[in-house]
This record gives sequence, C-alpha cells and structure tokens, in this order.
Amino acid sequence: MKNKSKIPIIVLILVLIISATLVALPVVNAHDPALEITTHAFIVVSPNPIGINQQTQIVMCLLFNPPTGTGLGGDRWTNFEVTVTRPNGETETLGPFTSDSTGSTYTLYTPTQVGEYTFKLDFPGQVLSLYHPITNVTGQNSPYIGDTFLPSSATTTITVQEEPIKEPPTYPLPTEYWSHPIEGQNTAWYQVASNWLGGAHIIDRVVQLDGIAPNSGHVMWTKPIQDGGVVGGTRTGNINGTMFYSGLTYETKFNTPLIMNGRLYYELPQSNTGTGGGYVCVDLRTGEEIYYQTESRPSFGQLYNFESMNQHGTIPNGYLWKSDENPWAAYSGLPSGSTTWSAYDTLNGQWLFNLTNVPSGTDFYGSSGELQRYVLNYTGRWLALWDYSEAFPESAGMNQYRPVGQVIDVSKAYAWNVTISELKGGTASPTIVKILGDDMILGRSTNFAGMTADGTPGASFTMWAISLEPNSRGNIMWQHTYDSPLGNVTLRLGPVDPINRVFTVADQEDMVVYGYSLDDGKLLWKSDPMQHPFDVYNRLGATEAATAYGNLYTCGYSGTVYCWSTATGKLQWTYGNGRMPGNDTTSGYTTAWGSYPLAIAAIADEKIYIYTTEHSPNAPLYKGALIRCLNAHNGTEVWTLSGWGSGEQGKGADFAVADGYLVYLNCYDMQIYCVGKGPSATAVTASPKVSVQGSSVLVDGSVIDISAGTKQKEQAARFPNGVPAVSDESISAWMEYVYMQKPKPQDTVGVPVKLEAVDPNNNYQYLGTTTSDTYGNYGFAFEPEIEGTYMIIATFEGSGAYYGSTSTTYITVDPAPAVQTPINIEEQVDTVEPAATETPFITTEVAIIAAVAIAAVIGVAAYFLLKRK
Repeated sequence: MKNKSKIPIIVLILVLIISATLVALPVVNAHDPALEITTHAFIVVSPNPIGINQQTQIVMCLLFNPPTGTGLGGDRWTNFEVTVTRPNGETETLGPFTSDSTGSTYTLYTPTQVGEYTFKLDFPGQVLSLYHPITNVTGQNSPYIGDTFLPSSATTTITVQEEPIKEPPTYPLPTEYWSHPIEGQNTAWYQVASNWLGGAHIIDRVVQLDGIAPNSGHVMWTKPIQDGGVVGGTRTGNINGTMFYSGLTYETKFNTPLIMNGRLYYELPQSNTGTGGGYVCVDLRTGEEIYYQTESRPSFGQLYNFESMNQHGTIPNGYLWKSDENPWAAYSGLPSGSTTWSAYDTLNGQWLFNLTNVPSGTDFYGSSGELQRYVLNYTGRWLALWDYSEAFPESAGMNQYRPVGQVIDVSKAYAWNVTISELKGGTASPTIVKILGDDMILGRSTNFAGMTADGTPGASFTMWAISLEPNSRGNIMWQHTYDSPLGNVTLRLGPVDPINRVFTVADQEDMVVYGYSLDDGKLLWKSDPMQHPFDVYNRLGATEAATAYGNLYTCGYSGTVYCWSTATGKLQWTYGNGRMPGNDTTSGYTTAWGSYPLAIAAIADEKIYIYTTEHSPNAPLYKGALIRCLNAHNGTEVWTLSGWGSGEQGKGADFAVADGYLVYLNCYDMQIYCVGKGPSATAVTASPKVSVQGSSVLVDGSVIDISAGTKQKEQAARFPNGVPAVSDESISAWMEYVYMQKPKPQDTVGVPVKLEAVDPNNNYQYLGTTTSDTYGNYGFAFEPEIEGTYMIIATFEGSGAYYGSTSTTYITVDPAPAVQTPINIEEQVDTVEPAATETPFITTEVAIIAAVAIAAVIGVAAYFLLKRK
C-alpha cells in the first residue's frame, strides 16, 4: 500500500529542463584529483502576488540532476534550507529538504503578514555519493562520485496583499441530464458520480458509500434477460396463467451486476440456469448494448489510482476481474482460496493480464482502489497484508505501471507481516469477521452458522480484536468468551457498524439483538424484541440486515423493516404491516405469510431500497410485490414501484446503484429495469404568430419524457407522440402503465410549466404557470400589452423523476386598426340651413337615406305584386 505524493506541475516542467542539462554533463573517468564543481541554485515562490493567509508553493532546485540519481537509488541534493524574511523583519528557516532524482523539491508556505516577503535558498554543497542518502539504495555509476559540488544560493521575493487572489474556478453540480465522461474540470462532480464494483467495495454487499441514488420510481429503460412473465395458453400444467421459471432461489439470474464509468455489466442466463449465456456490457442510462463476449465471467471491478514520480491518476477504463474462487467469499467473511485472477478491459472485454498465486485471505478495498487481502495464519501466528500495488514497485523509467500482457506472480506482494499472540480457544479456528483499514480487525473463534446456544459452557462464543494501527499493528486489543443465553436459542453474528464501533449478535428465537463494543468487546445494549412471530427468521444475514448512518436495518418474512440505533440499541422506526400511514406491507390471502417478505436491496444516498423475495416461490409469483424506497433516517416511504426483485434470501440481492440509477431484475417479466432521473423535452408554440394589440395569444406545447425506454418498440408504438411527463406523485403508477401493461391511471397529474416573456423593450414578464395534461400537452392564454416582437419562454424546472427542459417561440403584435368616429345623422340634418335661393339643399347623407327608403318601398310593393300572381 503505497503513499505517493503528487508533484506540482511547475516541478514537472523543471524536471524536463534539468534532464536536458544532465545530457550536457561530460562523461569521463573518475576524477583524480576530485573536482570542485560550481552549482547554480534556483528558487521560485508562486503565486506572486498572493493574498494574506493564502498558500504558496516554494520550488527549489539545482540546475542539474545528482549524477548518480535514479528513480529509487543514487544520491540526492541534501540540506536545502530556505530562510524566510517577513515584512516586519522577522525570519524563520524552513527545511532541511532533500531533492528527488531530478535535483528539485518543493514545500508549501502560508504568509500571515501584508507586505514583501523574501525567500533565500541555501545549498551548503556536498560530495557526490553512489547511494541514496536516506534509503542507501545504489544509483547509477558516474565519474562525478567523490567530486565536491560547491555551495550556492538564490533569492526571490513575493508581495502579500490584503485582497485574496482569485482561486481556480469551481463548477456547480449538474442540474441537467448528464453522462460519462465527466469533463476533467468538473471536479466537484465526484459527489454525484459513483461505481458499483462488487466485492469488498460494497459494504455488507448492499451499502453504497458514494454518489446519489434515485428519488422517484421513474424508469429509464427495460431490457429482457430471457423470456419471462405469463406463458399463455392452457396446456401449461394445472395453473392457467402460469409464468416462466424465475430461477428463484438456487438459479437466480442477473447475479452480481457491476457498474463502472456509466456502464452496466452482467451475465446472461442459459435456459433455466442463471449463468452460461455470455457477458454483456450496456450503457447505464440507455440500456444500449456496448459489447457481448463469452470469454469471461467477471465477479468484481477495480478502479486503481496509481501514483508515482512519472504517473498520476486512475488507470484508464479500470478492470473487470475474473476469479475462480467462491464468489460469495467476499461477502461471507470466509477466506477465499489462493488462485489466479484475470483482468479484462471494461471497454471491450479483452484480456489484459493475469495475477498468479493470489493468497487466501479476507478481501479489503484500499483507499486508492488497491486490491488487498488480510492473511491470518494462526498456525504460524502471523498476520500479513497482501497488497496488489506491491507487485508494481516504483522504477527509474517512465513506464512505472505496465502490467498489460503479463502474467505476474504476486505471491510475495505483501505490504507488511507481523507476529500475533495466541488467541483464546473456541469451537472453530480463528477467522476474520470485519476489517477496519489501518484501525482494527474483528475476529471470531466460533462458528456462528446456526450455532445452538443452551447456556452451557460448550455453547459459549469467542470474539477477539487485533490492532491494525501502524504503531501497534498485530497487538491483541481484547478477546472474550461470552456465556450464551439460556433456552436452547440460535445465535447469529450480525453486521458491524464502524461509525458507532459496534458488532451485533442476534438471538433468533427471542428475536432480540445484542450490541458489543469494538473497542473492548463489552456488551453495550440489548434491543427490545421484534414485533412479529415471523421475525424469528430474521437471522441478520445478507439482505436481512446491514448497518449505515449509525443504524442497524433489519427485515424479513414479517414484512417489517426495523431501524435500531447502534449507539443505544433503541428502536428508531419501523416500516410495514400498516403501523404507519402509507407503509402497509400486509398481503391478505395473497401470500402465506400475511405480508410481503422484505429484503434489503441497497442502501445509498440516505435511502434504503427494499424488495420482496422468497425462498423458492411458486409460479405464478404472487401479486402485489413492490420495490420500495425509504428514507433511511425516519422510515418514510419515498416511492414504490411494482416489481419482484432477484436475489437469494439471506445471501445477497442482485441490485446495483450508481450515478443516481438503481438497476435490478424484475422477476415478474424477467426484464432488467433501470430506475432514476431522466431527461425531458419541452416544446412551445403560440398562435396567432402575428396578432394585433388588444387580442389574446394562446401559448401551447408539450412536456415529454425522452428517456431511452420511451423509444423501445412497444412504448414507441403505444405513444407515437411521445410518453408524457407526469408529476412525482403520479410517476410510479404511470411507469407501471407505460412499462408493465397496467391500466392507465385515472388520477394522473402532469408537470408544471412556467411561462415567461421578453417584451419588445427587452423586459422580462412572468405570464403564469400551467400544468400539462395526461397527453403531455398544456395551454395558456395571455394578452400582450405593447406592440412589437415577443420571445415566449416555456420552462419545466424538473422534478425527482425528470431533469428540467425549456424552449422558446416568438410572436409579433401589430398596432390595433384606427377607430372611426360614428356619424350622428339627426344632428347633421338639424344644422342644415336653407340657401339664399329657395332651392332646397340636400346633403349626401340625406340623399343616401332617402334612396334607401325609396328602394325599400319599391321592394315591398314588388313583393306583394308577386304574391298576387
């Protein structure tokens, strides 16, 4: 397990310059007499200027490499010292420092006064040696061995100001739909991105420590893994409507799925067996197949961050590892056997390299992604850490880590080996239970696989702890033999909580849990009994129990989830059997249990995901099972979705959660479901496009779910205009309608659409908010106030189910037509005065009125004449 520091970029630049100057050094025979060689020191302090209390980097070097220096061996320039003079005249000395093989090194410094700082580097000179000054490792031969490199110094200044200088930019977390690769400057996105590597990377096989997880039951896509669901026809045994065999329990499908870098990996079944159909890689967000291969069956993944002088960062693509070991060893706490591991490329499934002679041990995933195994040889009284990274020591060349194409013997790749003392005897050989890296090992000397305890000394159980702290590694912290409870009860060893430092033991018949201290082994608490007779089957095994957030979560055939504080043993909340509104898991006569048996699928992002399963269920599977998402802190139901999960009761769930998506096999139809936040598309138009001032304009459009699943054959045929987006309250029933052929829900509510306008004067105007209907459409009328061209903006701001989307359209408002003044005929007639002569004067208006009257009289006369004929 290597701890390698990163080197600032300025040092790397100097390395290139210094390496070039080394070529210019003359190569001659050893000098007699020895030479005195002038040196040239350089010091750079940056940034300059800098704000008070901001950190600077001090880079110091001589202008050529130590001639005997290599990657790990040879001499180094030693005893660099930096004298710092503060603005008030006070001084302090930093160092001494030793260079690396390039002749340079660096340190960090934080100025605390405003003004000018002076930094002086002093190299005292030295006689060149063949050996490393600290490790004594031999370097490369050189004629300069024994020559004296003379002292030199360099000085620089920086200005420290009150105002801080601008920090490197930070970019916010995504608020829109995103995928891999994540652009390299978005460093904060590590908080939302994650991987599900299986093995020791996933705690208790269900606890995801990284990233986010879905807050709604929105389905991204579905993909058949084999024929499933109802068979059809009548000649299918004595049950009409029977289903295809699900594989539950001993031939489960979709075993140990993995997620890496936005890709999902899983094995295909072959006929009724759960394996043998090949291995598939698909895009996590779309379900699109990336590759299919039949050469390997990986069981866990690795993302290894390798750091050395010349190489920094995680190995591209990562590895899929195939092992011939028991695939359950990593989860059971049992040692796995010595074997060969094969690494495969995650992008194409091609073989990369092999590790041979991997020792038996208990797996641990290191902080840099190192594959590690703690090897306990109690017969020999020793404990050792096998570490994958120890097989790749640093070297002088650029190619520090190049395993591809190799077969590497890792039998000696140990980071350390310590002697241990004798442990108390028990009924079984000492076995590792839990590893807390660089902290401690919890172990047992009792086989808890259904241990019957009747209160006699022979039925007692023995636990112990060994320190892993560097200064006390291998020391026994404590060991205790505990008296078993009376009454012929069965004891089960439960999960370990590293937060409150507690390990748990279940008394199966009394349905209680005991909590013991990891630090001294003493009993801390005993829980109240569980509340249902079927809780007797809750053995605290995989899928039945896990710890997270300082709590112990348990569930089983009673249909109840319990949350216990591991600090006190107090019950925090329960879910199921109708004890709280909205969390009813009772099943009536649908099941033989009176409730839906529950198991833990995954714990992630402050949520716990629960599914229904059963040991060897009948066909057809009973109706009404749900995938459930609960708030991990109070047990409230976040969402549910129809589905029967895959995974053996007590052994492990076949679920995976990463990047905000939950994937699982739904045994009701034998399709893989990917659940999480999906993309949406908002459309908007307006009519009329050109209106007149004072008239209304209708703004209408749609909000559509554009997740990959909506383009699958069945969904595209049923929803030719797209699948409407709906509210979080309606999403689960809507997804069951869209993807599971359930009836269309009648109470579905669409999503809110905010409408805004930018008027001809470039002013923003909030128009209002409307809600889309179950066809995805919306409409909203408004009356533009002024003339000119408007931009109309329609925005769906997103929800738990969807990322938001927006769109624009334009309208033009023309001036209203001029309004003509009405004519008052009587007023005009009254004001007419006779002319000087007696000839009457008839205005145009009067003439028109008279003509109309005459025409009317003629028309009436003609009508009666025709009638007489």
